[in-house]
Amino acid sequence: MAFALGDVKKVFFEAGACGWSSDAQKIKSLEFPGSKIIRFVSGDFRVIDCYVVNQNSDISAGTKTIWVKDQPVWIMHYGGWYKKEAIPFLKSCLQRAYVEERRFYGGRGPYFVHDKKFAYVNKIERNDFADFAGEERIFYYVSEQPLGYHWYRGMSLLKNN
Repeated sequence: MAFALGDVKKVFFEAGACGWSSDAQKIKSLEFPGSKIIRFVSGDFRVIDCYVVNQNSDISAGTKTIWVKDQPVWIMHYGGWYKKEAIPFLKSCLQRAYVEERRFYGGRGPYFVHDKKFAYVNKIERNDFADFAGEERIFYYVSEQPLGYHWYRGMSLLKNN
């Protein structure tokens, strides 16, 4: 199968639309106690999002990898913490980017989103699908009290992007 980085990006959005932010099935990993895995398959493409959350601190970290057949072609690492009350808002921000806009914001949500209670800010350092990094934050919209953040970074594993 011949493919380009644009094909990988298309699969990224397809997987994101039915991934963690959509309440997809999360499978406990036997190899990594305490971790959960979300799988997505489309033709020769396979996406695996594997993450861990420390229940005593709400600190989490993970890796999302895209393969074509048995070759890894793209990867993203992320980590940080969120209070549980911020999670539904975070999921809505990610779904906005993945489903509604189908726009790459460093692999996370839009630059800025708010409602009456919460605000989401995504500070992107690098925003190329082949090389990206940044940090997202959620806080109370009025008081600006923090509710959590995640840093993220990733890259294409293809030789010629």
